[in-house]
Amino acid sequence: MGQSRFLGLDVGTQGLKGVIIDAEGQSLWQHTVPYSTLTPRAGWNEQHPEDWQKALTTLLDQVAESRIPIEAIGLTGQMHTSVFCDIDGNPLRPAILWSDTRGSEQVQQLLARYGESTLWKRFGNLPLVNYTLIKCLWVQHEEPEIWKKVAHIAVAKDWIRFLMTGNWGSEVGDASGTYWLSVADRNWDNAWLEEQNLPPEWIGPVVESNVVVGTNRLGPKALQGIPVVAGSGDQPASALGTGVVHSDTIGISLGTSGVVFWPQPKFDPPPHASIHAFCHALPNQWYWMGVTQAAAYSLTWLHERFAGGASYDDWTDEARTAPAGSDGLIFLPYLNGERAPINDPDARGVWFGLSSAHGRNHLIRSVLEGVALSLKDVVVTMGAEGQNRRVVATGGGVKSALWSQMLADVLGSPIDIVEDPGAAVGAARLAQVSQFPDALKAIAPTVTHTVHPNSAVRATYDEAFAQYRALYQRVKPMFHP
Repeated sequence: MGQSRFLGLDVGTQGLKGVIIDAEGQSLWQHTVPYSTLTPRAGWNEQHPEDWQKALTTLLDQVAESRIPIEAIGLTGQMHTSVFCDIDGNPLRPAILWSDTRGSEQVQQLLARYGESTLWKRFGNLPLVNYTLIKCLWVQHEEPEIWKKVAHIAVAKDWIRFLMTGNWGSEVGDASGTYWLSVADRNWDNAWLEEQNLPPEWIGPVVESNVVVGTNRLGPKALQGIPVVAGSGDQPASALGTGVVHSDTIGISLGTSGVVFWPQPKFDPPPHASIHAFCHALPNQWYWMGVTQAAAYSLTWLHERFAGGASYDDWTDEARTAPAGSDGLIFLPYLNGERAPINDPDARGVWFGLSSAHGRNHLIRSVLEGVALSLKDVVVTMGAEGQNRRVVATGGGVKSALWSQMLADVLGSPIDIVEDPGAAVGAARLAQVSQFPDALKAIAPTVTHTVHPNSAVRATYDEAFAQYRALYQRVKPMFHP
């Protein structure tokens, strides 16, 4: 195995990323080809799958130019994102992204038809606007002429898999986010598919994440014939790269969205409807996951509109001049609705407690604190707080010393900041495991440093958290007149 090399491809929200790793999991080469997102209406987010295809062509050419021999290729990508294709696999419309919230009415219709308890018992999850099924129901209702032409449906990386191998299908990680999978059994619920007018042949079989599903037929000749591995959704793939594979570790990703990821040794429905219970990329492993829609994006939004030329570092320095708790200013980061733990696509961002005594430093700090409080809200809702479990954190947000310290202070727990090799590395790892099953035992994430909570601000943040949770309940009726 010593000279083996593996390629991981990640169909991300911002671009297609490729990473080549060696047998020890070290990155030898990486490159990203960007593409754009369409926002035709508020709450709608789409991309052209053809842009992914162009990016794939470019990336495979560059992989070949690296002259690094590849033994297997693993796939990953944005979960839930839906591609509707004709009989030949050609997209019939732009892909509807994971972050798209247009399906609220379809969610309510599904709940009214079956009832929460029935759906909860059947899937261990309640339907959310993000799921692939909801996007299918929306197209059925709103675009019937397109729906008549549909012959295949795939999530993002599984459409790329079709291009590469000619085979349709999925694996348990991404399939968990479709609302077609019996998560407990790790197989399609065929009776449910028929009820929803979704022929099973439209989507193909579902397999475990490390299974070879074909050989590559695209790109330069040097890459053709290489085994392609099913891979997994970006969240379980990223968890592999950071070593979050057992229930003694909780992973937090502070990126554009915020994610709390807790592996589970067996399938159990989570304690709250906004928490996902999905299949991990490892056989006989599951996980609970809570997602906040606008984590680092909240700071990006504020910076793009009000920075006035100041850098992010300048803003961090400015936020340090405001005290913990931002002198009573509370920010709810629900700029694009919210998933966990309130499960409310109609919620919107709120600043509460603003007075003439507050300055820009308070506004910036309150946004950072609001995101940290939202992540704690997910941890508490999961029932994972105070159980002496290791917490590891990744993502662009924790590169900020202030923000990572704030997260430790709000959680009241030490946090190991680990290098996140990314979902593409996790996909490459799955390619490696397909050829060498024992390779996964060697995964050991690199801890850059540990952040310890400051006990002096614990009471301040405990009070802020109580106010944060109460505030949404007070303003909720205003989002639903």
